[in-house]
Amino acid sequence: MQNLWKQVADQYCTSAEEVQAEIAEAIRQGMNNPDADVQQAWAEIPRQQDEPQPEDVVAWIAAQLLAAGILPESAAVSEQPEMAVKR
Repeated sequence: MQNLWKQVADQYCTSAEEVQAEIAEAIRQGMNNPDADVQQAWAEIPRQQDEPQPEDVVAWIAAQLLAAGILPESAAVSEQPEMAVKR
């Protein structure tokens, strides 16, 4: 996942740490949304902590894209086996 943060950071002329911090802040803001549907969506994301980490969210999104056939299986590399798409 570190390679992903670096690629995004390079694209936006910032640091990998800043990319992770920005994603973490977006997660915090999203999780504070009182809408029940939004809260349900956040509850579906597997995580090790109370608040999902950037890695959790990116892995979950990738799994959803794979399951929907939007992301090719050749792009599937998971550092988190619990995020693997169940077929």
